[in-house]
This record gives sequence, structure tokens and C-alpha cells, in this order.
Amino acid sequence: MKVLLALSVVIGAWVVVASFLTVVDAVKSVPAYFVFGDSVLDVGENNYVPNAEYHANFPPYGETFFHRPTGRFSNGRNLGDFFAQALALPFAPPYLQPNATFNKGINFASGGSGVLNTTNAGLAIPLGVQLKQYQNATAVLVEELGVVGAKNLISKALFLIASGSNDLTAFLISLATASPAEQKQYNATQYISSMIDGYTTALEMLYASGARKVVLFGVGLTGCSPSVRSANNSACVNPGNELALGYNEGLKLVVDGFHTAVPDFHLVLTDSYDFISDMVKNPTSFGLKNVTGGCCGAGFLHAQFQCGTKVPANFPGIKQALCKHPSTYLYWDFVHLTEHVDKILFGAFWDGNSSYTYPINVRSLALLETKS
Repeated sequence: MKVLLALSVVIGAWVVVASFLTVVDAVKSVPAYFVFGDSVLDVGENNYVPNAEYHANFPPYGETFFHRPTGRFSNGRNLGDFFAQALALPFAPPYLQPNATFNKGINFASGGSGVLNTTNAGLAIPLGVQLKQYQNATAVLVEELGVVGAKNLISKALFLIASGSNDLTAFLISLATASPAEQKQYNATQYISSMIDGYTTALEMLYASGARKVVLFGVGLTGCSPSVRSANNSACVNPGNELALGYNEGLKLVVDGFHTAVPDFHLVLTDSYDFISDMVKNPTSFGLKNVTGGCCGAGFLHAQFQCGTKVPANFPGIKQALCKHPSTYLYWDFVHLTEHVDKILFGAFWDGNSSYTYPINVRSLALLETKS
């Protein structure tokens, strides 16, 4: 009996050691990370965009982790920050931040942006322009590291992209405000196809630059955010969710297409949609009590006016509200998730099973050997 007990202890210790070594290997395999997309990953880029429509550089944003607003659309860290910490890398600075150092990573994400240049045009930095900024940044890396050094860093770096939800929202709003005659001209399939084309072009540019490890974040429940619910008597808008599913399916086809055409270009697609759906259906399993409204904001479901902003005088009786326990909420504000939920999502994407990542999890992607 003692021998069996001792053997089980030894085996358990080796499992812990093996798991630790795998994490260490993943850290060593990724020297930097580059981030693109919208407010899901924005860490303050919009702080430096004069005409930006969406900001989060005021209280109470950032109160939970940073204890100050940073420009992140969260009460703390966002999804990209958790990947940085897992890789033992510093939080990547916004590209436009003055005097920022880029050799460990750069964040180009801009809140309100889309895959399409027409989405919130002039009010955010679209994905295509972010790629042009990246090209400028790689030139700086070449100056600092040399051609070989820059290529080696880029080939081993992890690239994160979260883009598409604002495009889908823009389509929904346009459809809802159009006349019956105009609505007949809207074609969701064609619209999603144009988004996928834009996304594919971005990936082709990344591959040409030397990128070899990319994470594509699928969009979540576009039709169930507090903002959408507040305009629909607290109910989800199913067409919004159908658009999200169609877009995510398109991204999966993109992943399959690149795997066939360029096997050395490693793409992983995450499934926020199904994971958040599980949270909505079984909130207590994730420590959540509220999955419909925002923790912070004003008006119905705390979602009619953005968290921390001044409520117009012509809306008497409506005041800003802030919940005491953000970790019990699915949403932090009118559309963005709480830090608690982003942390859970990160865990599933980083080293979870194939339920929420395709075709492998992100830690396995980080461990892949690549050539510059």
C-alpha cells in the first residue's frame, strides 16, 4: 500500500513538472506578439486617434486590475493581455503611443473598427489600415534587429486578430433603419462574403510579412449584447446571432483553405459564440449572476448610455450605475465582457480541448516550430 501511494505521488509530481515544462517551452517559443482588431483587444490605441468615436480612457474603466483607465474597454485586462501573461511578455503598447518599444509586441487594435473600411469610417482605424501600420512597424524592427533578426522574431511571434462584430452590427443597424424597399437590397450572404474577402487579404499580407502563427477570434453573440437587448425589450435579436454564426463559419473555411494552400501558415480559430452561449444558458456554472445587462452604464440594462459617460439632460431620472461585483456579470458595459469572463475564455482557448478552438488550442500553436 505504501509503495502504491509513493508511486502515485511520484507520478503526480511528474505530471505537474511536465505541465510546467510545457508552459516554459511555450514561453520560449514566442518572443513577441502582435494584436489587430477592435475594442475586444484595444489597449488604448483610440487614445491617440483624434476622431475616434469610442473611448475607454476614463473611470471606471480599468478599475479592477490597473486601478485606472488605460483605454481598454474592460474593468481590467482584456483577452489579449491574458495571452501576454501566459507567454511571460509585457503588455504590448498601442502602436500610436509615443516612444513605445516594439520588440516584444505591438497592439494595433482600434475600438469601433471593422474588417471593412466603411465600418465607422473615419471614427476608428480599420483592419486594412492596421496592417499598413504593421508594415511600417516591421521596418522599424528591421532597423533595430537587422533583416535576419526581424524575420526570426516575426516567424516565431503570435498574432491575434479580433475583427468583425462592428461590421455585423453596422449591417443590422442599416437593415433596421432602412425602408421596406431598401431592405430588399440588403444581402447578408454577400455582406459576409465581402468581410471574409477582406479578412483573407489581411491574412495574406501577414503571411507575406513572415507571420506563421495566427489566432483568429470568432465573434460572440452579436444579437444578445446588453445594447441590443435594451432596444428589444431585453430579448436577443436572432438575426444578429445568425449573422455571427455565418461569419464564424466563413472564418473556419478560411482556416481550412490556408491549411491546404500554405501548410506552414498555422491558424487557430476560437469559438467565443458557443462558449458565451453556454454561459448564458448556465451562468452559475461560471460564477455569474447576470448575463443580460452591463455591470456599468446607464438606462435599461445599464446599456443605453456608455459606462462612465454623462447622461444627456433630456433623459431625467437616468443615472450612471456601477455594480459591486463585476466578476458576477457576463458584460462589463453595453457590449464588452468583464475581465472575469475574458479570463475564462482565455483558459479555454489557451489549453482547452477542441470544443472551443480549431484545429488545435493556442498553447499548441505557440509550441509549433516555425522557419523564418
